[in-house]
Amino acid sequence: MKNNLLSWLLSTGLDEQRASLYLTALTKGESTASELAKTMSLGRTAVYDNLRVLQKRGYMNVIQNGKRHVFIPIHPKELYKKFDSQRQQLKDLLPDFLALYSESGSQPFVQLFQGPYAAREVYEDIFTTTKSGYSYFSPPQLTLQVIDRSYIEQWVKKRVTKGITSRSLRVKAQNIVGEPVFNKESEYLRQIRYLPSYVDLKASIYIYEKNIGVISTIKEGTAFIIHSADLSFSLLQIFNFLWSISKDS
Repeated sequence: MKNNLLSWLLSTGLDEQRASLYLTALTKGESTASELAKTMSLGRTAVYDNLRVLQKRGYMNVIQNGKRHVFIPIHPKELYKKFDSQRQQLKDLLPDFLALYSESGSQPFVQLFQGPYAAREVYEDIFTTTKSGYSYFSPPQLTLQVIDRSYIEQWVKKRVTKGITSRSLRVKAQNIVGEPVFNKESEYLRQIRYLPSYVDLKASIYIYEKNIGVISTIKEGTAFIIHSADLSFSLLQIFNFLWSISKDS
């Protein structure tokens, strides 16, 4: 168990000595630098310096008890809150980071997601990346295979609130009848056109800004986000051509 905890702490940016120091302090609850140094067989000065770094990074609190400094590791639940908060902050700042990334002319890259929530990564990336609109190939039946209904219904409503429009190319035979949230157009800032009846779709493809999101079937349980200005531009040209020759009913 301790090895798993140590590995996770290392992944947060701590070095091995500081990660071990936090775990040792956690077993004691409250301790001085001298006590921790003795337990870990390390020099007191090195332990004291590392404790100060842990305090600065938010892993440790310190109180003065008379002439002694007592170090108290933050509770594991507070550690969870700390990183959950940072994750939310990073999510909020992600558009700004991506703007800097795109300005630098960096190389394209692909993200792969697997598992029951893989499809959500594409939908969340659409919100993070675009503020205007997107185009997509997707049969609604497939959408409900890979993501739960309540999530997608809330997602569509949130999209409308944000004023994000969509254009959808579909296969009419794969439509879901009697589902306004999937089929109504103006109310949901959506335009729908239909491909010829002989066309079949086995994946959903979303084109937004410089990104392409691909969601496979529930059998594959996989989603991709491709960050490529050239590829998204080219695929959008194909979409626009198919849009121009497709039918609206």
